[in-house]
Amino acid sequence: MKKLIIILVTFLISIASFGQNIDDFKRDFINATETEFGESDLNKMFRTYSNLLTPHSDITQLTASIKNEQIVQYPLSEFKNTDDYKNSITTLLNSDNPNHRLLSYLVIAGAGDKSFEKVLLEKLKTEKTKGNLIWCGMALMYLQTNHTTPLFDFLIENENFGDSHMIPMYFQLNKDSLQNTAYSRINNTNLKAKVLSAQLLSKTGKNEKTEQLLLDAVKNWDYNKKGYAIYSVKELQMGNLKETFIPLLDSTKTRAIAIEALANSPTKEDVDYLKELANSEETVNKDILNGFLKSKNPESVKYWLNLISSREIPEKYYFNTLRKPLLFSDDLLSDIQTALKTTKHLTIQKELIRVLENREDSISEEIFLNYMDNEDSSVRYWTVDALRNTKSKTVIAKLVELLKKPGKRVSPITEILVNNNVDSLQTVYVDIYNTYKSSEWKRTAIEYLSNFPREEHKGIFKDVIYNEDSGFSMNRNASIGLASLNDKSSIDRIIEISEKEREGSDGNCYYYLIALSKLKGIKAKKYILTFKNSDSKHISEFVNKTINNWNK
Repeated sequence: MKKLIIILVTFLISIASFGQNIDDFKRDFINATETEFGESDLNKMFRTYSNLLTPHSDITQLTASIKNEQIVQYPLSEFKNTDDYKNSITTLLNSDNPNHRLLSYLVIAGAGDKSFEKVLLEKLKTEKTKGNLIWCGMALMYLQTNHTTPLFDFLIENENFGDSHMIPMYFQLNKDSLQNTAYSRINNTNLKAKVLSAQLLSKTGKNEKTEQLLLDAVKNWDYNKKGYAIYSVKELQMGNLKETFIPLLDSTKTRAIAIEALANSPTKEDVDYLKELANSEETVNKDILNGFLKSKNPESVKYWLNLISSREIPEKYYFNTLRKPLLFSDDLLSDIQTALKTTKHLTIQKELIRVLENREDSISEEIFLNYMDNEDSSVRYWTVDALRNTKSKTVIAKLVELLKKPGKRVSPITEILVNNNVDSLQTVYVDIYNTYKSSEWKRTAIEYLSNFPREEHKGIFKDVIYNEDSGFSMNRNASIGLASLNDKSSIDRIIEISEKEREGSDGNCYYYLIALSKLKGIKAKKYILTFKNSDSKHISEFVNKTINNWNK
């Protein structure tokens, strides 16, 4: 049992597509109650009924997402009303067999049966098997218990804070209960308890007591732990921080997060102090830049835009636009556009241009057109990438112009041209394929040619599929190109390539099946039928639809 968690993760990651049939589950559940039910039996149920037994596992959710399946919150909710459940669940819960007990924790969670809440809370104290204890605690969290303090203590003892899987579930519980738990544990002598309490308070809202407790932590905790409290101060956008936070700027352990808290403060004096620091430096340091950028305060983000436009910044300063919604807001659009027009820093240009993606106003289009002439290839690359959804005739004409200039072209141009049905550039792409050694450019050339194939391209497509070094993307596109040209002589090779990719997943064969469905013939049909009962739902659906329409 001590290896159960590792075994479960291994099974769920490698799971193919086992039936999640409720009737089969009922049969196996009854069988489990009538047998010794060993660890191998439990593991079999894990891998066969993961969606039913562990809907609260992040591994199950990830696996389902990859397979395009939906997880029902309480998939066994109807099962709990059956006699099979009612007559057996308590027996399993109190069994001396740890496998029985673990199964009961999973079934109770999957059934959403809150009537066992008190029993599960008691099990947190008495369960001796580590794996069982973990799933007991997770069951309570999945049932949305309000008893957050016992669960807090459970997490302190059992959660791996470096690779947390349970804390995200815990944070979803009742906010008032979580807040009271944090109040009762933040001054605990256990360092993990202090840290988790501070983290909880960042999620439960701002009030006078919360603010005072966090400020006390900022003042009194060891510098190695202060950052957790400062983070919560930042997240809650607490104000009047200057006097307390100035000393924190002298330590590398707290400087960056303290600056972020000041930039996020609603108090003008706090933000103005940071501006004074920025103005006192010839080159604005990255901590101050990042503090303004990460702020939830629009005025602070605007100030960041001003800094990167008008001031010297570190040569290798890097930022990204992920999880920074203010950069994409309409309220800041004018400031973004001004910054893009005026900044001289390439590191800013190539990242900030992405913020204009899907913008169609005339000013944004003018910026795009200017950036496409940038001497730096990375700026041009990300500019074109940000235009991937464009329909602008002016922009498309500019892209065609760039493509025809070897020193200016960048590979994202191809997808835009294909999406806009620009079908007259085969000569350019044949030249690219023949002259470029870059696999990226060869790939993008085949992508274009496969969408707009001509008879003279058969030789290129065959070179690709018979080259053992061709990547999967090139092979798939070349196969589609040959199918569009009705090159039946390629059927055997397409099947051969498909079989190699099939070793990873049936889903890898989708484009080869499309190609074969276009080429028709007995051999193509026979091969396609081997996927009829594929574990991959979208493959089996494609095969059934294709075969039903084979002669139409």
